[in-house]
Amino acid sequence: ALEKELRNILRNDLHVTVSGTHSHYCCDPLNERYIEFLLKTIIEAASSMEIKEMGDLTISYSTCPFEGVGKSRISHHVAESVQVDLFQIKKDGKSLADIVVHNVHPTVLYATTPYFSAEYPGYLLQCMNEAEPDVFHTFMNGPAGDISTRFTRKCQTYESVELLGRNLYEKVMEMKQEELPEVPLKLSFDSTIIPLEHQFHPIDMSKLPQNLTDRELETIGFGQIVRQQLKESPEQLEKENLFSCVNFGGPRIVFVPNEMFSWYRTQVDDRFCALVCYSNGQSPYITAPGKYLLTYETFTDTLTDETIQKLCAVLHHYGN
Repeated sequence: ALEKELRNILRNDLHVTVSGTHSHYCCDPLNERYIEFLLKTIIEAASSMEIKEMGDLTISYSTCPFEGVGKSRISHHVAESVQVDLFQIKKDGKSLADIVVHNVHPTVLYATTPYFSAEYPGYLLQCMNEAEPDVFHTFMNGPAGDISTRFTRKCQTYESVELLGRNLYEKVMEMKQEELPEVPLKLSFDSTIIPLEHQFHPIDMSKLPQNLTDRELETIGFGQIVRQQLKESPEQLEKENLFSCVNFGGPRIVFVPNEMFSWYRTQVDDRFCALVCYSNGQSPYITAPGKYLLTYETFTDTLTDETIQKLCAVLHHYGN
């Protein structure tokens, strides 16, 4: 609906990709008044944009491991990949826009936080805007299904948000100082719809790890409830997923609607490709195949092995 409306207002060949940071501290997506307000705001903002002829632009891409904000949120589990990706769009060597991609849940604060917060991504962008007011900065969340600040934050206050946001800011600014190859910016777009098949895999509760935190035990209990609800109402399960890819002339971003585990970063070539989740949909977790981890996410992942293979094939197609 959003893409159709913007095509009518702007131009017929428009493609729209909506990406979210998965902050737990925004409004309820089931609140119709909020959704109406959000769509109206996006349409007004997009409609008021001014198109400028900039001539020849270049883009560079870099990535590096970084656990200064978060790591695996599952006890006794090592994350497959926690990365910072940086796309820099330039004109005559001068930065015009930066895209930061990082795969850590923005969940520093308590779930009962009595205000909306952009969390550490918001603090990162605040710092970048203050340092470079003439550059456009934006943030996108990578495959953070098993990655969070749970074992990194010292407390769940806004001071921790600032601390972790500052850690990421310093890493990004360090990356911006690197001498990187630049290629001409040439935009292209493609998308693929994948049909989803589901099955309720048996879950062996005897494999419950020892020494889990109280929070992990609590969420596993929630997961059992959610799985039973899905069994009773299978019509709630997603029927298809929209994958899309924006190619900048070499460097590219693959967009996925799910909360993928960090393992899925290994399915794209991170020398030129970043994976962004929570885009064009609000879909459940996809855990890593062949790695049995008894967590909350295990109970909400109902995709068949064949479907996972299809999803990986799409990632390989766009990201390699």
